Amino acid sequence: MRNIFLALIITVTLQSYAQIKDSEHKQKINIEKPLGVAPWTSLNLNNDPAKFQFAIVTDRTGGHRPGIFMDAVHKLNLLQPEFVMSVGDLIEGYTTDIVELNRQWDEFDSFVQQLEMPFFYLPGNHDITNQVMEDLWKKRLGQTYYHFVYKDILFLMLNSEDQRLGAGQGTISEPQYKYIEQTLSKNTDVKWTLLFMHQPLWHQTDTEYWKNVEELLAKRKHTVFVGHEHRYVKTERNNGKYFVLATTGGYSPLRGTELGEFDHVVWVTMTKKGPIIANLQLEGIFDENIVNTSKQNYIKRVSAKSPLQIQAIFIEGKKFKSETTEIKITNDEDVPMNVKFSERFSWDLVGILEQIECNIPPNSVKKVKLTLKARKNTYEDPFKLKADVFYKFEDAAENLEIPFTYNIKPLDSNHLTKLNRNIKIDGQADDWGKLSQNWTTHDQKLNVSFDVGYNDKMLFVAAFVNDKKIVTFGEGHTWSQDAIGIIINADPKNKSTMSIGRGWYQNEILIPITPATDKIKSVIGKDLPKGALVKCQATNSGYFVEMALPIDYIKKRQSEDWKSLRFNLYIDNLDKKDVTRYWWQPDWRGSDNIIGSGMFFK
Repeated sequence: MRNIFLALIITVTLQSYAQIKDSEHKQKINIEKPLGVAPWTSLNLNNDPAKFQFAIVTDRTGGHRPGIFMDAVHKLNLLQPEFVMSVGDLIEGYTTDIVELNRQWDEFDSFVQQLEMPFFYLPGNHDITNQVMEDLWKKRLGQTYYHFVYKDILFLMLNSEDQRLGAGQGTISEPQYKYIEQTLSKNTDVKWTLLFMHQPLWHQTDTEYWKNVEELLAKRKHTVFVGHEHRYVKTERNNGKYFVLATTGGYSPLRGTELGEFDHVVWVTMTKKGPIIANLQLEGIFDENIVNTSKQNYIKRVSAKSPLQIQAIFIEGKKFKSETTEIKITNDEDVPMNVKFSERFSWDLVGILEQIECNIPPNSVKKVKLTLKARKNTYEDPFKLKADVFYKFEDAAENLEIPFTYNIKPLDSNHLTKLNRNIKIDGQADDWGKLSQNWTTHDQKLNVSFDVGYNDKMLFVAAFVNDKKIVTFGEGHTWSQDAIGIIINADPKNKSTMSIGRGWYQNEILIPITPATDKIKSVIGKDLPKGALVKCQATNSGYFVEMALPIDYIKKRQSEDWKSLRFNLYIDNLDKKDVTRYWWQPDWRGSDNIIGSGMFFK
């Protein structure tokens, strides 16, 4: 630390010379410019030599959470700022035990010594609260307040603990005020002034000379950074911006950014127009090893298995009150598995789990009961169940954690229509009577009626879309024009109810088709399965589609005595310039997918 102040003196002395040399050496891209257009927006690089970046860490203590500050150190080394500032509360302190205080400072110094750039200390109330702590600070670190200038920016490091009164009682006493006054008077021509201290003195009374400091600051461009309150707030006052920072490991309920309670470092870019502030949450900064090849292989293998199977709940038109279903957890790996359940609130349903956490030995199965109860007469809002699945593979650097989220609610039982008549696939509705299913889009723009039926040889789908304005092109992608998509999963019930449409429905039949008109042909977006037929034809009030699929396709996936299938429809509607997609049931690939939605039974 003693060497830092010597370096600061040298920095101040060489300031003007360094800035001149910087401006002379602004780097440019060496590239051959084409005669015409070029594949870049500009060659004016954002590399003004006067611009620089530094980081700020905030409260580590006041109920420190082990490991958080050290995590920040590692991530600052990833970010590579030019230097790191602090706003105090570096140790827990609040003692006169000199041995304990030295132990705490040794521990903290061991953290910041791992930084690959300079770190600037600043005292908080946990660092200086009594004479013993202040004397130790001066012995180990020297001054309790100081300043430096870098690239024509004044950094003013103040001590809000100069009366050693503790939390909520910060002060700027007369000797420190005179130092501040003198420092500001000697640096009237700097481009900006950045002030750092621990306690937000503008939130307190009896702060001695703080108001006088603010009067001096009001006359210049300035920004203030403090900590102490463990909750982020930006205030515009006194012709500047004043930031109370959150935490870098200090106590926090961690209720999220909206409430200002999060662990972060502040990334500051100094520009000619002043500082640009970016708050970087620690949990959002990663090194290059987020996922390596070995971990990716584990993820692919585990994710493909769907280790949880949840029995869907079906009701036959009865009023739902309560029902118990089963969650089957399968661990077919040679290592232990841990599953932690958590619930998300639903306005309509309550879920009661038999167990919140389960340990499943290698190559074994466990079953857990889930009871679903209705809060009221309706149950449109599904119960959301989150399952965090952990594996500890021997050659993995850390536990592999994969989150799964499931939407569960009681579902009406849909029944396949048994057809005793011949169906000709010609895009005409003549062979069909009244279609049994009806669906209106959420914005009331389209109405769709459809049916799913079968005979001994074929499965049939028919649908009529009431659309007064049909827009098709006879070519191109189906999703860029009016179209209907038919999706069928013919796997056994326990498997099909859990399908999430992996790989754009690679395990399902997906048939997107546009309506044909007198002048425009249909576009079919996927190859049809062997023996399948589909036809889509415009009508006076919309378009009609019918499809046939050999029953043998279903029997091969189930058995001769097949029981069910899972079905979904979507409509692409081109209105003016934009295409809107409407789903009958939530897209199985998305976060709104409901287990077992779209099931039809014989």
